[in-house]
Amino acid sequence: MEYIISNIQLVYGEELEVREHAALWIRNGLIKEVVAELQLPAGVKVIDGKGAYLAPGLIDLHIHMMWDGSLNPVRTSESEGFEQMLIRAVSNCQTYLQHGITTVRDIGSIDDIALHVAKGIKRGLIQGPDVIASGKTLTMTGGHDPFWARFVDGKDEALKGVREQIFKGAEVIKVSATGGVYGRTEGEEVGNAELSLEEQQVICEEAHRFGLKVASHAIGREGIYHSIIAGVDTIEHGHFLDDELIGLMEERNTAWIPTLFVYKQIATQEGIPAYARDKAVEIVNRHRKAFESYFEQNLLIGAGSDAGSPCTSHTALLDELYTMYEIIPDAKKILKTATVNAGKILGRNVGQIQEGYRANFILLKENPLADLRNLEGIEKVAVGGEFVKG
Repeated sequence: MEYIISNIQLVYGEELEVREHAALWIRNGLIKEVVAELQLPAGVKVIDGKGAYLAPGLIDLHIHMMWDGSLNPVRTSESEGFEQMLIRAVSNCQTYLQHGITTVRDIGSIDDIALHVAKGIKRGLIQGPDVIASGKTLTMTGGHDPFWARFVDGKDEALKGVREQIFKGAEVIKVSATGGVYGRTEGEEVGNAELSLEEQQVICEEAHRFGLKVASHAIGREGIYHSIIAGVDTIEHGHFLDDELIGLMEERNTAWIPTLFVYKQIATQEGIPAYARDKAVEIVNRHRKAFESYFEQNLLIGAGSDAGSPCTSHTALLDELYTMYEIIPDAKKILKTATVNAGKILGRNVGQIQEGYRANFILLKENPLADLRNLEGIEKVAVGGEFVKG
């Protein structure tokens, strides 16, 4: 497969630089070269971009594809069998594509559903974004999100748990380092550290030995600290981050996925289970202040929506970007969290329009750097150079 898209405004490279009078040459699913409009090579198919802005496909670093984004997704999943949850996950993958989300990281699914979907997409059985999935979460017995947990207690079980997920095809490992807002109706607090430092160290060492990154659900301070010291690659949520913890993250190249929008939803939407809403109300302002305080620090911040969670749809990556922008009104820096930064956090050649990168891109009617809401004006979407919309 080889073609050139011409007549475009190219949102190029690490700095999302808008280039005019440029064309993009795609070959075998990769970006081969950026060429000048007046120097198009002979013999290669040319597609007219009709003056659209060609930008990197969006990356959502924190989703749960088999959840429905209702007031109580756990209740929905308890009423559905495996087959219905699997169908829902496949359907949600089509939603991602239609909204320009070309890469997702699924970090928690019942019965490893996301692993099955990821394999189906790779085999060409179904259409979807590039999926990097953990399957089950490694959690202490009775810990956060027990519905998709692989319970581990002690270093030996932690080692076995991570090996099991790798054997099943996980491409990222997810741990629950602390309690959470939504998950268990009682007996769970956001400040409680759950997996021990030693358990997390075993998990990180084994995952890294096999080339996999580790994502940590971590809200309370002690759990965040344990995760950073243990060597996780990303802190998910991170409400109780402080100067000392941020300094450690900078030293150890630990990235942060804040997931601001979902907690705002849980704290404010009528009908959310009371136990979850009460906890969210207590911490949502702290979350916002942490983001405002540490956005400009020397660490990678990536966008994750927690899609599928309460009142958080599978298009909520855009809501996450808008929420970030309310706090830090810099469109380029915010867009980087779902493109350039996200690709770096994944350690993959995605998230940039750059030679040698995977040809995941979107064509937009207007410039997203002028207004992030222009991300809603999608003309075409491509994954690996194949058009999946438009």
